[in-house]
Amino acid sequence: MTEKLKELIIDEIAWKSIKNNGLDRNDLGMGVEYSIYSTPIPGTLASAIIKELDGTLEYFTGDLAKIKVFGKIYPLPRQQVAFGDPGITYKYSNLTVPALPWPDSILALRNFIFKLKGIKYNFVLVNKYRNGNDHMGEHRDNEPELDPTVPIASLSFGEERTFVLKHRDARKSGRNKKLIPPG
Repeated sequence: MTEKLKELIIDEIAWKSIKNNGLDRNDLGMGVEYSIYSTPIPGTLASAIIKELDGTLEYFTGDLAKIKVFGKIYPLPRQQVAFGDPGITYKYSNLTVPALPWPDSILALRNFIFKLKGIKYNFVLVNKYRNGNDHMGEHRDNEPELDPTVPIASLSFGEERTFVLKHRDARKSGRNKKLIPPG
């Protein structure tokens, strides 16, 4: 897998963008904010990657497989594990997730993203959705320790899933609510 990722020609990857006021914090100087996306890894390689990840990754159990929502503790509705540089943790929903040492497969993906976008991430949260019942709840990725100048990268392997972005003002009520039709 590592060698196949290195062989991909970055300049041949087609990018698409979503443009919308307030979409994210990444204003490219044109007065419109962008979120960019692509399918940079061909299907056959993506299938090989997911097969390798399925065969090598061990997901958190015990307290690290639970989440506190509105004061109540629930099992995570997905499998999860984290990797990163020494000493890194990630906190969300009263859960502190420790970064395990980078396995070769995940390190290869991090290096691919660096080659692709020039950003060297120090942490990754791997979520495995086993079936149509596993999910990620609505969230903002606005934890204080996250650097707001560094975009969040998301790689998805396996079955196609809907990735929903919702404008923060669409959550408000009354006069402050921004009516934004689904895109």
